[in-house]
Amino acid sequence: MFTVYLTSREEKLGTLLSAIKNVPGAVLLGSATNLRQGLKECAQDHPGVHLIDDGLLEHEVGLWEQMATLPYPAVVIGEAVDAGAARRALAIQAKDIIPWSSLSTDLAAVLTRVATSLEGKIRQNGRVIVVFSSKGGVGKTTLSVNLGVALAKASRQPVALVDLDVQFGDVAAMVGDAPLVTIYDLVRGTHQVDAELVKRALKRVTNNVYLLAAPNNPEEAEEIQADHVVQILQLLRENHAYVVVDTAPGYNDINVAAFDFADVILTVCTPDVVTLRTIGQALRVFLEGFHYEPSKVRLVLNRSGSKTGVENLDITRVLDYPVRYELPSDGAYPARAANEGEPLTVRYPESLLSRAIQQLAIDLVQEVEGRKRTTEKSLKTRTWRNWLRRGDKAEGTR
Repeated sequence: MFTVYLTSREEKLGTLLSAIKNVPGAVLLGSATNLRQGLKECAQDHPGVHLIDDGLLEHEVGLWEQMATLPYPAVVIGEAVDAGAARRALAIQAKDIIPWSSLSTDLAAVLTRVATSLEGKIRQNGRVIVVFSSKGGVGKTTLSVNLGVALAKASRQPVALVDLDVQFGDVAAMVGDAPLVTIYDLVRGTHQVDAELVKRALKRVTNNVYLLAAPNNPEEAEEIQADHVVQILQLLRENHAYVVVDTAPGYNDINVAAFDFADVILTVCTPDVVTLRTIGQALRVFLEGFHYEPSKVRLVLNRSGSKTGVENLDITRVLDYPVRYELPSDGAYPARAANEGEPLTVRYPESLLSRAIQQLAIDLVQEVEGRKRTTEKSLKTRTWRNWLRRGDKAEGTR
């Protein structure tokens, strides 16, 4: 795994971002359309490799000498590998030069060869679990909150709970909190999220569970960008064994950033025809559009056993995808716990749904414990591809 910073002309940036998303192990650190700005940001946080558009480089001769002494590798992307481009790449001591025309075929091999790896810098046990549904009202937030509590209990390690429903998130209300500091306060007016501020923004929910709340006002959501989300999740997993992320329905930039970053995406559905149709579309996006491994996308059937006329076997057959976890209906207990401002697993730990979520958490923890026993000398491999830019989000969904 390695970080990548992009500096490119605006009209070429989308092409470069789309290419990066297909490079295994590439972690997008940031981007700029101005070379001086890009160098300034890279000075604050050295990337594993800096991709530089030759179209910008040829107009910044005064920066070449400075760039020749950069403490991280650079790769130039040029319209053609001609004498001029080669001279500029040599002047800044670039490790390689790639023509735009062969970006899709050459980029992965070049970056894998020259980039400085992140290996050894990332906690082995920091695992990001995103809870998602393409339809509202299926119990997604209830699962997120209570899974966070159950993971902390099962692992006896700290868990971060992040509300990424940035317009209408209600995780804080569900745990009886009225946060003074939210995710908006971490990103307001800055491109670089401060690690110490993230720690101070976390509010203790229960023993070993800490919440990063959604903005208090919907209009504040506009300030939150995908690169902010990536930075926050990275910082949280360095200090928490698990990071549980509650998301809004849909495929906006910040959701896609979270999807790419996640180890596991728990996709929640209920046994009704309308929800199954939207979940089928979501599975196609994840598997055919984003090319995620099936082991990353796990189907959670909520309200299992409800008398809706749609049986569990019907769901597996219709979606052509296995149901990994089943959560039973539990009467009024979930709503009652939410109204009382307490997680269900705290207020009613012996209820049917609480016990099912606790078992789900145990399964997830056992996966990590098993991996620790068998891979003590190596980090878990994760593909963190770049999020899709606006206009590219629907690629592969049609």
